[in-house]
Amino acid sequence: MLSRRSLFAVGGAALLLNGCAQVAQDGGPPLMDVLGSDPNLSGFRAALRSSGLASELFDRPGIYTVLAPTNLAWSGAPERIRNGDREGLLNLIAGGRLSLASIQARGGRIRMLGGIDVRVVGGTAESPRIQAARPGQAPSGTSASIIRANVMASNGVVHVVQGVLIPT
Repeated sequence: MLSRRSLFAVGGAALLLNGCAQVAQDGGPPLMDVLGSDPNLSGFRAALRSSGLASELFDRPGIYTVLAPTNLAWSGAPERIRNGDREGLLNLIAGGRLSLASIQARGGRIRMLGGIDVRVVGGTAESPRIQAARPGQAPSGTSASIIRANVMASNGVVHVVQGVLIPT
């Protein structure tokens, strides 16, 4: 039998949890928290915040795939992108939760929110090499390896990459 005291305790716990950091129904943290949990992604995360994309995209309903460059890779990106250039950052974000298996099932192609395509151009099944391409054109420019795939978040998935994809 439930007493008033146990009902109060359960209700109080629910109120306490309601005030905690955002956790989705599936129990995972949101994308920005996933990015924040890895200090090796701090440069990319800071650029998302300074551009306004962190709140514009990730604080609203929606599911995304993020190709997050390591700090070492980020340090080699053009300054405009490091400083929060929205177009450059949108070239690292796609709509939908695309696991590595999903990307491979789509013929190794992803259409990014910035309008470019990202294609698998080699590597291994566990660590594919990807490269950017303008729509309808062959891949060109910098390529990168996915070094850690399928880092799941409540509102998407992160793939950690060793490069910033910019088509030439």
